[in-house]
Amino acid sequence: MTRVITVTSGKGGVGKTNLCVNLAVQFAKAGLRPCIFDADLGLGNINILMGIHPEHTLEDVVNGEKRISDILIHDTCGVDIIPGGTGVEKLAAMTPEGVSQLIESFSCLEDYDVLFFDTSAGISRDVLSFCMASQEVLLVVTSEPTSLTDGYSLLKVLSLNGYRDPVKVVMNKAKNERFARAVFDKFNETVKQYLPIEVFYAGCIPADETVSAAVTRQRPFTLLYPSTRAAVSIEQLAQFLLDNPGVGTSDIPFETFWEKYMEVAGTRLKLPKRKKTKLAKAPDAVQNSPQPPLSKAPVSTGDNPLSGQVLASLNQLTTVITDMSAEFKEFRRSLSEQTNGSAAPGDPENDQVAPQLPPIIPLDFEAYKKKKHNED
Repeated sequence: MTRVITVTSGKGGVGKTNLCVNLAVQFAKAGLRPCIFDADLGLGNINILMGIHPEHTLEDVVNGEKRISDILIHDTCGVDIIPGGTGVEKLAAMTPEGVSQLIESFSCLEDYDVLFFDTSAGISRDVLSFCMASQEVLLVVTSEPTSLTDGYSLLKVLSLNGYRDPVKVVMNKAKNERFARAVFDKFNETVKQYLPIEVFYAGCIPADETVSAAVTRQRPFTLLYPSTRAAVSIEQLAQFLLDNPGVGTSDIPFETFWEKYMEVAGTRLKLPKRKKTKLAKAPDAVQNSPQPPLSKAPVSTGDNPLSGQVLASLNQLTTVITDMSAEFKEFRRSLSEQTNGSAAPGDPENDQVAPQLPPIIPLDFEAYKKKKHNED
C-alpha cells in the first residue's frame, strides 16, 4: 500500500522542495522505495536540486502521448521522480474518460512505499486539491511572520472546505530547536482557538550553509554533507514520519486519492468571506468631468463575451484580494514592529546562556479583523 504525503507551504521561498527532496532521499536510505511527484507549477525546482533534465512531463500523459511509466525518472539518488509541469493544471479539465484512463495509468505507482507530492506555495486550486485528497499533509513554515500568516491562511481555507485530518508542521531554517518550538507553540495557540484543524510539531531543520552549497552542486545535502546539523535533522524528521503515519492511511486504496483529487479539482472551493471595501470619493475634478455613457452590452474580450455573472465574480474576486492584501500588510507591519527590537537567539552549541525566546506572535487574525471592523 502506497503512503501519500503532500508537502506544501503557504509562502514560497521557505525551502519546501529542498526539504521534500532530502526527506525522500532519507526514506531511500532507510530501505524504502520513495517517489516524488513534482506538482509545483510555477517553480518546479526538483530538476535543479537533483541535476536532472526531464524530456517528458505529465502534460504528455494528459495529452495521451505518454503513460506515467514513460515519463518516470528512475533512481535519482535512490528516488524516482514524476515531472509534473503544466500537466498538473490540465488535470481538472480532463474528460471523465480521460480521467479514468489516467487513474489506470497511475496504478504503476502502487509499487512505491511512499509518494511525495511537492505542491506549489499558496492557496491555488491545485494546492488545495492535493491537500484535500491527501490524509497526510506536511506544512513547511519558517519563523518569519509572512510565512506564519500565509501558513495560517492555507489551514483556514482547508478547514473551510472540510479538511479535518491532522497537519504536521515543520519549522525550516530555524535558529535552534528551542526557538522553533516556541514559534510553533504560538502558531498552534491561534490554530486551536480559531480553526477546527489540529497541527502537530514534526520537527525543525536548522539554518545551515551547507544547504546552499548543495543546491549549487545540484545534489541533496543529506548525501553531500551527511554529518551536518541539517542532515541529522532530516533523519530525525524522517523517523518521526515513519513512527507517525497519517490516520487511516493504510486503509484507503491508492486510486481513491486520485478520485478525491479529481472531485475537489472540479468543484467550487470556499474562500474566507471578506468585508467589502469602501470606495474612495473621487476628486471634484474627476466627478465633474464628462463621463462616457455606460454601455449595456456585455463586456467582451475578442469574440468571447463575458456574461454579467462572470464579470460580477471577477469584480468580487478583485475586492477580496485587495482587502486581504491590505489586512495582511497592516498585520505584518504590526509583527515587524514587535520583532525588530528583539535580539536574535544564540546557538546552543556555542552559547552557555539559554537562547532568548521569540516575542509573542499576535497571530489572532479573527480578533484583528473584529478590531478593524469596530474602527470602521
